[in-house]
Amino acid sequence: MLNKRIVVLGAGVSGLTTATLLLQQEKAIKVHVVAKYFPGDLSGEYTSPWAGAHWRSHAAKDEIREQEFDRETYNYFWKIANTPYSGVMIIDEFEYWEKLPQDFSDPWFKTLCHEYRHLRKEELPVGVEFGITYKSISINPSTYLNYLLNTFTSLGGTTQRANLSHLNECIESDTDIVVNCSGIHARTLGGVEDSDVFPARGQIVITQLPQSYMNWAFFKREANGESTYAIPRDNGEVTLGGTYEEDNYSTDVDYDTAAAIIHRCLATRPDLLPKNQPHLIIKMHGVGLRPCRKGGVRVETEWTTSEKFGKKILICHNYGHGGSGYESSYGTAQSALKIMKEILQS
Repeated sequence: MLNKRIVVLGAGVSGLTTATLLLQQEKAIKVHVVAKYFPGDLSGEYTSPWAGAHWRSHAAKDEIREQEFDRETYNYFWKIANTPYSGVMIIDEFEYWEKLPQDFSDPWFKTLCHEYRHLRKEELPVGVEFGITYKSISINPSTYLNYLLNTFTSLGGTTQRANLSHLNECIESDTDIVVNCSGIHARTLGGVEDSDVFPARGQIVITQLPQSYMNWAFFKREANGESTYAIPRDNGEVTLGGTYEEDNYSTDVDYDTAAAIIHRCLATRPDLLPKNQPHLIIKMHGVGLRPCRKGGVRVETEWTTSEKFGKKILICHNYGHGGSGYESSYGTAQSALKIMKEILQS
């Protein structure tokens, strides 16, 4: 990709990961990130700051492509865990089933994740029939997004805040490649307008506990289909969740839902609350729209012609991660780089 000028559209975890990898792995290129929101902004449209942001693969056993995305990302986060200012740390993950599915089988990542095993009966919370544990990774969203942005700019990357309605608006006379990491906006963005993209609303509660009090996370599948989880951060914050509401675009906080989330979390793991602390300290409520896509994440290229500048532009799409943005971010970015290089070499 020598002497190419690349525009990355979107500054969520996918966009910033892709932009940073481009500068780390390719020589003599220029990378420019264009986005409506950047790290530090808090909007329901900007999903990455509100994410659960820990590694718990959603890939099914027959989803080989998704498994590889998640595998690469797990290995990457494991490697950089505890790097200063990254917000990445290794934790113990506990997955609980209120009712054990009759067709249960060990997940594909049992041979990837360190210390994978089934929980003993005495280790299970009240009301839980079955569980597994393994070493996982928590990523503090705000810290990690800033870590990516700082790394990107230190490598010479540039940024621009803009609210685009069409893909063509980020193309200039010297643009060679556009990487589309527009997330939920891929549904309405001109030049993309992917009708397979849809939101899945997620609501969380961010609480504050003493730093280093909690170095474990849990994810519980309720019998009624709900999911309950608690994920610690390196600064003592703990994210409690959650909800999953398809095709719901509301970014307003529902405080009854928040109360229900807190109740479910404490009912599952009462030890979330330190013995000398009478109640949880609530720092913030948040809502984000997961950028889901029928058929899964789209990582592929296509050519377009800029009529304004009379040149062909390579478009590389990297969006539709759903609730797996952080879990697959490094793997999908690597895949995007690979297919871009292959198409340019051909």
